[in-house]
Amino acid sequence: MHRQPEHVMTFLLAEMGTSGSLDGQQRIVVKGRFAPKNFEGILRRYVNEYVICNGCKSPDTILSKENRLFFLRCEKCGSGRSVAQIKAGFIARVGRRKAGT
Repeated sequence: MHRQPEHVMTFLLAEMGTSGSLDGQQRIVVKGRFAPKNFEGILRRYVNEYVICNGCKSPDTILSKENRLFFLRCEKCGSGRSVAQIKAGFIARVGRRKAGT
């Protein structure tokens, strides 16, 4: 895919709503138990959003960050587009309840 492992990991962890890290061999270690088909679906969404060119459907693209925006540029047909920033998924807020609620 020619993407930074940190970028892929950030997307996976945000979509799955869990935490994790990269090990010494750049493999993603995720906390929790997840079915392989869940990973596959999330990776497909990542590839469609951050790898595949919308014009010619080529995977020969470059993801670059310019002025806080990410741009996907196709090396085959030359088209480009901006892509969404990765947003964190649902984060539960755990705290003490107020008396009387």
